Amino acid sequence: MRPLEDIRRRIQLLELNNHSTSDFYREYVQFLIRKMGTMSVLDSEGKVQKIESFFANPERAVAKMKEDRNLTLPVITVSIDDIDDDAERRRTDNVIEMESAWDNKGQRAVRVVSIAPKAVKVLFLINFWAKYTEDINQMMESLQLMFNPALDIQTKFSTTVQAFISQVSDSSITSLGDREDRVLKKAIQVSVDTYIPTKKYLYSNTGEIEALNLEADLDFDEIIDETTTSRTTKRG
Repeated sequence: MRPLEDIRRRIQLLELNNHSTSDFYREYVQFLIRKMGTMSVLDSEGKVQKIESFFANPERAVAKMKEDRNLTLPVITVSIDDIDDDAERRRTDNVIEMESAWDNKGQRAVRVVSIAPKAVKVLFLINFWAKYTEDINQMMESLQLMFNPALDIQTKFSTTVQAFISQVSDSSITSLGDREDRVLKKAIQVSVDTYIPTKKYLYSNTGEIEALNLEADLDFDEIIDETTTSRTTKRG
């Protein structure tokens, strides 16, 4: 097996020549939108009213309410508030992760290597918008039950990440201009400690490293041997 430092350098060279996009944050946002979309409230007549949930920052949400006269309150909006490096969980770039997976297409076990994932703290902002305090209270009750004490985030990257409520604040009444409506808003900040996954590479029996163009063909739930994390003592 090649020295781990050599593996890291080869991976970095491959990454210089291979530009790729990631839907990491989109996965988290979409999960929260779907989860918030399961909420409902009872109206004054005791009928169940489903709540629409969509992605928008607070300014865009107000603009949408002004533009869309068919939008019925209450609604929920989700947006990314901030993304920070997590120094406490930070791992150096000389950490190489090795694991085995099953190649469904080739019907064989393969070895996969990657640089350690990036530890980050992601803050999401969930806003409740309603005309009536009773609706806000019902929505907050449902939210507290979801985060009891944490909400398990389910994405294609992980099923073990948890989200916690870090702050709840009441916002002032917002006027929608010529509609002469008032809107009550409750802002909830949600904190998620997670890792941005790094690109995985195929590590052949001859010691060659190559990009995985069809990662969907690999089954990482069917591990052939124990996943190990290897470290080197040098820094490149």
